[in-house]
Amino acid sequence: MVVPITVRSVSFQLPTAFGRVGIAATAAASVLVLSWLILSVVASRGPGAGPQAVAAVEGRLLFGHAGDIWIAEGGSLQAVTQGGRRWGQPDWSPDQLSIAMIGWGQGATDIFVLPTDGSDLRQLTRSQKPLLRDNDWVFHPRWSPDGQTIAFVADRNSPYPMLWVMRADGTGARQLTRAVTAQDAVDSLAWSPDGTRLAVTRYSAGPSEVQIVSLAGGQPERISHESSGAFDPAWSPDGRYLAYVARDGRRSALRVVDLEHPGPGTTLTSGDGLRHPRWSPGGDALAYLGLSGPNFEVFVLDVQRDGEDQLHPGASAQLTRSFGVDATAGLAWGP
Repeated sequence: MVVPITVRSVSFQLPTAFGRVGIAATAAASVLVLSWLILSVVASRGPGAGPQAVAAVEGRLLFGHAGDIWIAEGGSLQAVTQGGRRWGQPDWSPDQLSIAMIGWGQGATDIFVLPTDGSDLRQLTRSQKPLLRDNDWVFHPRWSPDGQTIAFVADRNSPYPMLWVMRADGTGARQLTRAVTAQDAVDSLAWSPDGTRLAVTRYSAGPSEVQIVSLAGGQPERISHESSGAFDPAWSPDGRYLAYVARDGRRSALRVVDLEHPGPGTTLTSGDGLRHPRWSPGGDALAYLGLSGPNFEVFVLDVQRDGEDQLHPGASAQLTRSFGVDATAGLAWGP
């Protein structure tokens, strides 16, 4: 049964010690305050707390709403962050003990890691520079399957973002792709389950396409062949399938390619403004964002495999309604 969402705000008060932090606070103190703001909300979660979703899924979904990170779990929606910055593009660590995410600053973005055990928020990148023109933009942090590496895109050495990797503590950053034209850019990305490759959205002179980039180097492999463009790749947990969104006229199509038998993508569903498909941990469903009226909302589609390993759409459900999900913040699905 579909039940409308009732949104209830989450409120709290800073303790006196944090309330005295003034304009002259150091950067370290600022991060400490942000950490307390976020973790106070995480700690306040409890059974039945927060607004309710119209459907429940197994595991935990992360997404963006009104500049904060939210979690859908057990039929409820709960804020993980509460201000301090605009937060987005969350990703679960493989052990589910931390969340990597983007925080917006003054003309720059940085990657932060929020442990779920109540320890301090950690800032992994330092994009803010003395001169505004030297600031960096970093996006789409994604943990490697072994949890040792975080992939992301950044414009550190290029007009538009390219693909980078770094250690999970923020050290050892290494650029994997190089711009081949002045318009070349890399956007949303996904790891292969074995941690040796990354599927990325690549923009250049023509329509966007999905490519596979090897950590060992070499020429990227083109996967999509969509005349109007493809983006937002998502690798299935077994490594066999790659889902992505294709432009289909004025609408979008959620398609899947069998990497063992490359060819045209199989359409699972279509709609307005589809974005950011994410496989369930068991590989039997896909969550994605789509327009519902004026807002983006979260949808879930069961995926069925026949005797010939062909994928077919199953039952679908709308997880949020009249809530308004940030289409740029993406999705992450953990156990």
